[in-house]
Amino acid sequence: MTRLSSFVLGLIVGAVGLYTSENYYVVRSQETLNLIPKVASKLEMPYYDIRKFTSNDWQAHPSLALAIVQSKKEGLLVESGLSGMQSQLEGLLRSFGK
Repeated sequence: MTRLSSFVLGLIVGAVGLYTSENYYVVRSQETLNLIPKVASKLEMPYYDIRKFTSNDWQAHPSLALAIVQSKKEGLLVESGLSGMQSQLEGLLRSFGK
């Protein structure tokens, strides 16, 4: 592999990685690894392990919780023991008009 092809391959891998981390969360649950679309495109932590999330963790990451509800994977919230906050997030979704 020449230097130029290595450089171009690196550019492509970097662009795909940046696009993915800007538009999706990678969420590790008890049983699976999920790709959840973000509500708004922004650079923030792209990977979350929610197996031991508490209510304080969910309050610290409301955009993640909202993205999970919007993607219709509410089971992930229940898995981590937070079914009570689901109705609040659905109200937030309605207020965003989605």
